[in-house]
Amino acid sequence: MTPVHMGVQPQSSPAPYEIQVDASSFMNSQTINVQIVGPRYRGLLLEARTFGSIAALGSWQNPANNTKFLQCAGNPKGAITHSNTEFKTSLTTYTWLPPTSGCPAVITFMATVTQSREIYWLGVKSKVIRRYSKATCGAEKFTWTVVIVTMSFHLLLLPGYLY
Repeated sequence: MTPVHMGVQPQSSPAPYEIQVDASSFMNSQTINVQIVGPRYRGLLLEARTFGSIAALGSWQNPANNTKFLQCAGNPKGAITHSNTEFKTSLTTYTWLPPTSGCPAVITFMATVTQSREIYWLGVKSKVIRRYSKATCGAEKFTWTVVIVTMSFHLLLLPGYLY
């Protein structure tokens, strides 16, 4: 999630941004509104992820003004990014929809936020959002086949051999 700004490094100071969400849990077909709160910003890359994965989860809905979808890991609406360098504010709302299957137990929203070409922060994260206990997107059914093999051993008595 690093911008291609040649010769420029991310800020090492804490980001002046926070990712706020309007839900503490997620489930099928229920959108979550996400906002990047802090000073005005010009660029962003925003994704939903689960721990230990770099795959973008779910899909973003109706990009806000001055933003667009970005395909990530084969997911055509897996991320939101800026479409120009016009300022975005804390009032800009991004709407996310969980995947219809394969939902992890928890997700977090992650962003790279850019104030200018030279000033940007990596790894801005939201609080952890848990899958609602009644969500079915993480309850895929598996069929297990159990094969029991029974082997019979016979006591063989052969002339000259005692087993």
